[in-house]
Amino acid sequence: MPILKSKRKQLILDKIKEENYVSLEELIKLLETSESTIRRDLDELEEEHKLYRVHGGAELHHSLQEELSIEQKSVKNSQEKNKIALTASTLIDSGDVIFIDAGTTTAFLLDYLKGKNIKVVTNSIHHAAQLVDSGVETIIIGGLVKQITDASIGHTALQQINDFNFDKAFIGMNGIDEHYLTTPDVEEAYLKRAVITNAKETFVLSDASKLGQISFVNVAKVDKVSLIIEASDHLLLKKLKKKMKVIEI
Repeated sequence: MPILKSKRKQLILDKIKEENYVSLEELIKLLETSESTIRRDLDELEEEHKLYRVHGGAELHHSLQEELSIEQKSVKNSQEKNKIALTASTLIDSGDVIFIDAGTTTAFLLDYLKGKNIKVVTNSIHHAAQLVDSGVETIIIGGLVKQITDASIGHTALQQINDFNFDKAFIGMNGIDEHYLTTPDVEEAYLKRAVITNAKETFVLSDASKLGQISFVNVAKVDKVSLIIEASDHLLLKKLKKKMKVIEI
């Protein structure tokens, strides 16, 4: 006997609350119904602001100020993040001075920098330690360390960033909508904004789950950066291609 729509939608929400993310394949098996029906249910739940549609599924709707810990972020979409980082590494030339933002997607980039003749500036303690171990010339930004993201923030960090210029910058972002890049933390937003201003080119490394999400603080307009992301048929991605450079992997 078919499951009523109200029951299906509640089961979808229950599943997402358990794991923060659920794929279309999982829902088709769980609810024993068609993909088109599941997609309609997800569309309705997104309109009700109960979840976010992402490539291949959906994830829990978070508060504008909510931010996952490094541990929570690191287990999400790791294969996709690694592919994004590999693509980003091919854009780095010998002699470049680059900035690498704190974050789990940018962390995958570090493995591809061994042996490169570059200088790296970072606001992540974790990134700096790994880069030094790899023999890469590294400058770490000082300031207040935000434990949940391992990022140096605050006035001291911002002042140092404003003193530097970069050939290229590689940063993460919590949300990307049709107009703005966003993040939950005001201090991190200031830092990312300064990096974008001082870099010849800035690349946002993002998995598809960030598309359509909006966090508390606007960092910059989307046309100020290039986006490296996995290819998808996401409607927002098609719109973004008209406003910014998008590198699909």
